[in-house]
Amino acid sequence: MKSTSCILLAGATAARRIREQGLDQKQFSTLVGASGGPKWLAISQLDRVLMGEFFKGRNSPIATLGSSIGSFRNMCYAMANPLAALERLEGHYIQQSYSVKPAPEEITAGGRKMLLEVLGRGGAREVVENPVWHSHFVTVRGRGPLASEKRALLAPALFASAIANVVSRNSLSAFWERVVFHTQNTGGIQFQNLSTINIPLTEKNTSAAVLASGCIPLVMAGVQTPLGAPEGNYRDGGITDYHFDLRFRHPEGLVLYPHFFPYMVPGWFDKGLSWRRVRGDAMRSTLVVAPSPKFVASLPFGKIPDRNDFYTLDQEERLKYWGQVVDLSRRVADDFYEIWQSGRAADYVIEVGADDIPHKLEQVRAT
Repeated sequence: MKSTSCILLAGATAARRIREQGLDQKQFSTLVGASGGPKWLAISQLDRVLMGEFFKGRNSPIATLGSSIGSFRNMCYAMANPLAALERLEGHYIQQSYSVKPAPEEITAGGRKMLLEVLGRGGAREVVENPVWHSHFVTVRGRGPLASEKRALLAPALFASAIANVVSRNSLSAFWERVVFHTQNTGGIQFQNLSTINIPLTEKNTSAAVLASGCIPLVMAGVQTPLGAPEGNYRDGGITDYHFDLRFRHPEGLVLYPHFFPYMVPGWFDKGLSWRRVRGDAMRSTLVVAPSPKFVASLPFGKIPDRNDFYTLDQEERLKYWGQVVDLSRRVADDFYEIWQSGRAADYVIEVGADDIPHKLEQVRAT
């Protein structure tokens, strides 16, 4: 078995299905997209292979679930020409530029402009009416001072919710309400933890919902009351569902998770909490496809892009670096394509046991 630039991590049920049946798009009922900002550029080529090859000709419904940049990506999957939509998203995302010390309102305005460019005139309708790709965009609605845009109120409330989360992830419901905008032809994904309400996605609230899903507190201004939703200030869905804890009910079938990491962090405040990593028992029906650690180490700066690049690199350096990562990530996409086409996917799947934390697996470290 040759070394590849992508790794396949599977829970017990997913691994068994792939060993018995090979790898086929019909096995999957759900597609997940994580938060992570520029990190997605390391898998933008993988998205192209999934859109243009793996899911080509798909005619049975599939639910997509995303937060933040995962919502932006999944929105493209549901458009009439997903590859063209993804090209527009990637181009506008890489080229975004702001003043030296941008106010949150400036960054939100830039995100809104980018989103409208990607959607174009009829994109929102295409997403809402798509008979195959059933979208679920996760946002949060802040309670009390977390609904404010005043830094003096927002910052300490944000800190308080982070501290409470250390004690218990369930405490987030006292601070944030998860709001999921989803197409009306599906109730396919249901969360089993944290306070959650569901809002029908419409042509008139799609842009606002997707934008809100990526509005990072203190960095961006929130979105005020998307049409059809309860009154409030809507922000980044990654606060409750950064990489998702995978304990949600989904349509019968497997979950495909194209991810930029070989591990999952449930919520935004869990990034520094090593004991909160998603374990294999939550991954039973999930296949994660991610760049291998060896591939990531080979990238410029030895890492995938992140939001700090806006502060540590000048515009020219950042554009060059991000462009190089997108070009190099073709290796990840090509290797996934080759594994799928070879009919030998079972040889490459690393099964994640019930108590395993994926990124600690010896097999992952050795790739």
